[in-house]
Amino acid sequence: MGKKLIYILLFFSVTVTAQQEQLYTQFMFNKQLFNPAYVGNEDVASGTILLRDQWNGFTGAPKTQLLSFATPLNDNKIGVGINLINHKIGLNKRLTIEGMYAYRINTDYGNFSLGLQGSIRKYDLDFRDASIVTTQSIDLDPTINPVRLTKNIFNFGLGLYYNTNLYYIGASIPRLAQANLDFDANGEITEESRHIYLMGGGAFVINPTITFRPQLLFKYAVNAPYDLDINAGLTFKEKYTTAITYRTGGNRGGIGESIDLIFSIQTSPQLMFGFAYDITMSDIRSYQNGSIEVMAHYMFVKRANQEEIINPRYF
Repeated sequence: MGKKLIYILLFFSVTVTAQQEQLYTQFMFNKQLFNPAYVGNEDVASGTILLRDQWNGFTGAPKTQLLSFATPLNDNKIGVGINLINHKIGLNKRLTIEGMYAYRINTDYGNFSLGLQGSIRKYDLDFRDASIVTTQSIDLDPTINPVRLTKNIFNFGLGLYYNTNLYYIGASIPRLAQANLDFDANGEITEESRHIYLMGGGAFVINPTITFRPQLLFKYAVNAPYDLDINAGLTFKEKYTTAITYRTGGNRGGIGESIDLIFSIQTSPQLMFGFAYDITMSDIRSYQNGSIEVMAHYMFVKRANQEEIINPRYF
């Protein structure tokens, strides 16, 4: 078998023994990707588009495209949202549709939300893909059946989120059911692992134009090492944000998975653009050119309400 197919098999083995869910460096700008309780928290309808090219230049590396939308209802007591996620790694394609509902309790001290999530995920593994390179015809390999395999997985999850103007904390398990992932109905070797997410952050005003924003995202999958994103950012004039993230993980005995550089700009009261570049520190760094992530976030706000966006609460 050629190198590309070997890479594919290696990638597939990684996904079933470690973190199965895709990475997002700019988690702080779209928390509903990790926690359904966050939907509606921005007090106006909003949408996000995100593109991620992980380990750029590495054959079969993960690529993700995302579209999300959320809106508050019933005087901001309820939030609803949806995520559409297309993810590919090697020959394995995954399309996920997630619907979220959050109920908010507003108090004088902060806002508490309970979120529920339902999802359907389609797995697609196509051994007829033209990108497969082999030393001989794939038809001659008895271990590979040149067909397209698909499987639909239903799941559900929940989350908790609490925020004030100056800090937030959250916890979630977006996919509670440990569904069987095997395309062969006769076996149960591979299953979806439960992923637990804990997040938190704060805002510290240094002076009238600069705000310091430290944030954390803890990720844990059952029977896999934990991951931790430690982020520190500075926001200037509530318009420009520069941040750096240290991501743990990577290969055993290494110094971490990556150092991530983030920059965002609020071009108008409604529109924000974000860019992230991950500098890989694990052993795979010699075979790729880092990871790139771009994002656009739009808030659907009427002109009469623009003051709420110009002077927003931090979280």
